Amino acid sequence: MTLAPDDQYAHLRANAATQKQATIDRLKEAITLLEIKGRPVNTFTIKEVSGLDYMAYYRNREAFQLFQEHSTHLRKKREQAQAKRQVTSRSGSRKTKKSQAMDHAVKVSPRDPLLDYKRPRLVELLHEAHAERDLAKRQLQAERVEMEQRAQAQRIELEQHYHKLLQEHMSCGITIAKLEAQVAEYLAFMERFRSSLQREEHS
Repeated sequence: MTLAPDDQYAHLRANAATQKQATIDRLKEAITLLEIKGRPVNTFTIKEVSGLDYMAYYRNREAFQLFQEHSTHLRKKREQAQAKRQVTSRSGSRKTKKSQAMDHAVKVSPRDPLLDYKRPRLVELLHEAHAERDLAKRQLQAERVEMEQRAQAQRIELEQHYHKLLQEHMSCGITIAKLEAQVAEYLAFMERFRSSLQREEHS
């Protein structure tokens, strides 16, 4: 009795399916172990913990999809791409809102109240503004002069204090020099006195 072609290769397909599932299971275990330990998921670490070669799950569509989902490198690239899209989306949204706000501002801009004044009143307001400006300038100038005078007075005071300290220092130096001279004179006197005593003892 001759078997149909499907029956002839059934055991081969079953064996291939078993190997395929075994690869998926080993890959899952390896990924789980790496993630528990906080290690990166890549081809090298997977081979280290499971012995699976890259080509073993590259040819297995389901296993390779599992690897792509958990790969540390690929996951980071996906996160970066997603963040970039979010930034672009927010930027576009802000620009749209800003454009709408500008359009709205142009449409509802209030009427300038100065347009309601007659020319004499505008001239009067202009003179008042000039007077206020001149007053502010004079006040600023007065404050500047006062600050300069105060700084000058402080500088003079510091210079006087410095000269006073310098004179005191020089006076102390002179006093020290006098004392040193007196000490030297006293030591010389004592040396002469000691020599005189020694001569009297030997005479």
